[in-house]
Amino acid sequence: MTRTPLFSLSIASILFASLIGSHATQPVEPHLLAGLTWRNVGPFRGGRVAAVSGVIGQPGVFYMGLPGGGVWKTTSAGQTWYPVFDSVTAVSSIGAVEVAPSDPNIVYAGAGDLITGLGINEGNGVYKSTDAGATWQHMGLDESKQIPSMLVDPRDPNVVLVAAQGDVHKKTDVRGVFRSTDGGRTWTKTLYVDDETGIQKLARAFDVPNVIFATTVPHYQSPTPRPRPAADTGRTGTALYKSTDGGVTWKEIVGGGLPRMRGRTSIAVAMNTNAQRVFIITNSGLWRSDDGGTTWRQMAADDERIRNGQGGYNCGVYVDTKNPDVVYTISTTSYKSTDGGKTFTGFVGYSGDDPQQMWIDPTDSKRMLVGFDQGAVVTLDAGATWSSWYNQSTEQIYHISTDNSYPYWIYATQQDAGAIRTRSRGNLGAITPLDWSPVPGWEWGTIVADPLDPDVVYGSGNGIVKITYPGEQWIDVSPGADPSLGLRQGISEPIVWAP
Repeated sequence: MTRTPLFSLSIASILFASLIGSHATQPVEPHLLAGLTWRNVGPFRGGRVAAVSGVIGQPGVFYMGLPGGGVWKTTSAGQTWYPVFDSVTAVSSIGAVEVAPSDPNIVYAGAGDLITGLGINEGNGVYKSTDAGATWQHMGLDESKQIPSMLVDPRDPNVVLVAAQGDVHKKTDVRGVFRSTDGGRTWTKTLYVDDETGIQKLARAFDVPNVIFATTVPHYQSPTPRPRPAADTGRTGTALYKSTDGGVTWKEIVGGGLPRMRGRTSIAVAMNTNAQRVFIITNSGLWRSDDGGTTWRQMAADDERIRNGQGGYNCGVYVDTKNPDVVYTISTTSYKSTDGGKTFTGFVGYSGDDPQQMWIDPTDSKRMLVGFDQGAVVTLDAGATWSSWYNQSTEQIYHISTDNSYPYWIYATQQDAGAIRTRSRGNLGAITPLDWSPVPGWEWGTIVADPLDPDVVYGSGNGIVKITYPGEQWIDVSPGADPSLGLRQGISEPIVWAP
């Protein structure tokens, strides 16, 4: 989950102002700032990836969308990455990226990361590039807020489907499946449930593009508690729909053994099966249909790993584009099945790496892109070797602060990668990963140094710890450590010093 950099910088500014007292109110002479330039002090590693896509016929070209960092591109199969969305200043959160299979110059991006949780990164609709990401044009659907999935027809780059979750803060009809046949100039809403229910995932088989599946998701949080229904109606807001005409009309799939779905869902349609083999994963596990969604059976029912291990945070199922018996799922790490989903073994990553998205080339299944909480990695040999995620400065920073030493230390808390500190001036002529070191602290907490003693540092998040340098010993000093006090405790406690 993310916080915006502006919020983090504001906290740092308030802390700084409290330390220097009345001098903070004095105007700064412009010439004193004229020589300052931005420089990258890290992190020198990737962060959470919200969307992935690749270019058919160009083995080294892939795109990734970030929850707070726009769209990035590699032309070297993941050896180097660079941002291509920085010219867009209205939004930075991306929930979906799709390259048109029939035209590698056309790229669509859906703004707004799908995850709701503690931090919501909202967007303002659809963007399109006709020059392989060099420039972008806004294509409407401004109020869709969060777009977690898109599909571009493999035969026509102007036919696009958008899954819109909608505004989580209010009831609105700008949610559902939107379809364009003119490259995004106009949109038609083809699937709409109600003003509280959005669309989370769209899926099709590349070789049968008219057959499309969509999963819905309840996506409205009332500002006041809702009364619990007197009886369980069996409806959760999460449902499965199918279209056989390219997304023009839809029909809900019910019965046939389809499980009652909750939480985050993902769906995949296998190629070379005439769109008959379909996999869906939800909080109740992995389910498979071999008749286009008419009947379902649970797969790997006894394997606790093959389900949404983190509820709504990450979830995914993908099918090899050559062999329908090769299936991939993601939870706290990724898993692979070679027997149609009956059994699974580990694939790429370790427990806690939290994979988020996967893209498999429909014409070359050895070529994949996987986006983790730790960054994006590429394989061109079906997973035998992978590129690094230590070559993309996209890690998300929740909070940032500095101490009063010289050269001063910069402290930051990272998404799913703990807390760190780095010197503001490296000893080797530049700040490199060698200047970064871990700090005992929580990913979304606050970390600040004592203004009178920079060797004493406090970190929050699930409590408060005190770290003493250079030995790096730490102890728990949380007020909440004493249960007799009856204090409430959050997971992002601010720490502010009295002037």
